[in-house]
Amino acid sequence: MPRLHLAQFTGPTGQLSTETTRKLAAELVTALRTPPHWLVLVTDQQPIDLDGVINLLAAVGQPQAIAEGELPRISTTQIRVDTQQAARHGKVTRYSRTPDALPLHTDCSNKALPPNLVAFAMERPDPQGGGESVMLSAADLVHDLPADLLSRLRQPIFPFTAKKRYPILQGEGDEVQIRYYRQQINSALSQQCTLSDEAQAAIDELERYLARSQRSVRFAMQAGEVVIMDNRRVLHGRSAMAANSPRLMHRFRLSVPALSTGEA
Repeated sequence: MPRLHLAQFTGPTGQLSTETTRKLAAELVTALRTPPHWLVLVTDQQPIDLDGVINLLAAVGQPQAIAEGELPRISTTQIRVDTQQAARHGKVTRYSRTPDALPLHTDCSNKALPPNLVAFAMERPDPQGGGESVMLSAADLVHDLPADLLSRLRQPIFPFTAKKRYPILQGEGDEVQIRYYRQQINSALSQQCTLSDEAQAAIDELERYLARSQRSVRFAMQAGEVVIMDNRRVLHGRSAMAANSPRLMHRFRLSVPALSTGEA
């Protein structure tokens, strides 16, 4: 599992200077541009310094941001079991507020251009070991898929919104990008959107490959760890947890020009 330790970059005070923040940000960009396009940043901070995480992600998104004080737009959300949010029918995001398992997916798959950097900072893990993270890069996934399925998944026939259809896969080799969230497709279909027999068969077959993939990585995040991924090249999910789980993570989303290779 790819890991990077914050202690390699901090000085005696344990703090990141502007120079070392930029250096670490550059290391993260290099890692995210390289298979498997995700990593775990180990901070050893308890409690985790969320402002520091945001500051680092800002430097990844816009290297000059630290010096100029003009931070790129970063979406931040607390991820915890929340019965009120989970009851909001029609909202695909409600599933992340349930204790249920989340299948492998792309965040913001309904957007014309999903943010290409997604990070999860763990503040409080599930004490019973629930909510394990699952990661699968598109570059690994395509090695398992037959040529005819790959061809179908590259066609712009999949409705992630009621009015717009996209391909699930784009690009070749290590640069392959993926857009997939079965719940988002189901949401589009509930809005009087149709799915062709060809597209239905393709996603059903893809689901079978995802369920039995031997290339996905499953692990339990520890307090103070940050999973950082290229959201257009990696699918992520999690295992189920208890209904009363106190697990608390913080999700960050942003667009990083240095990671872009074209639309997904």
